[in-house]
Amino acid sequence: MNTNHTTRLAGLLTAMLMTLAINGAMLSKFNSVAQEGYASNSQASNVVTLQTVSVVAHRS
Repeated sequence: MNTNHTTRLAGLLTAMLMTLAINGAMLSKFNSVAQEGYASNSQASNVVTLQTVSVVAHRS
């Protein structure tokens, strides 16, 4: 392997590692917040209902 390919591979692997670390940390935080919210509010008093949206597009 020459230096250019090695540098690109190292950059790609670093980017993948950072992406996995950041996404994993965010998912872990979302999970802990959801678990805390569920534990502190065992009775769901607020129910949100979303309206249905229909999208109509012309076919070409």
